[in-house]
Amino acid sequence: MQIYLIDHLLQTSLVLCYKGNSIKIDNLVIDTGAAHTLLSSDVVSQIGIKFENGDKLVRSFGIGGDEYSFQKRVDHIQLGSLILTDIPIDFGVFHEEITHINGLIGLDLLKSGDH
Repeated sequence: MQIYLIDHLLQTSLVLCYKGNSIKIDNLVIDTGAAHTLLSSDVVSQIGIKFENGDKLVRSFGIGGDEYSFQKRVDHIQLGSLILTDIPIDFGVFHEEITHINGLIGLDLLKSGDH
């Protein structure tokens, strides 16, 4: 996994595959304080990921208050050499002023690489 220091934040990229469609997502902040990975629903909409009836709603708490996102199982994600298949990922909308990042890599993914 390539890690970059951008705007004082550790950032990386991943490849996500959903229903046979793939997308590379850059500008993902590595956030060891986040329990779950959260990706921008705006970025992944181009491969068909959107909120649908039956999707699990997830409530997250943080310094800025609480936010809601939805969860979907994806075919796989690739984070560096780590490939995780059939895993749940949270998707949501970031605040208007957050335009320079496309998501957060949380402990759920970071700990998956701990073999």
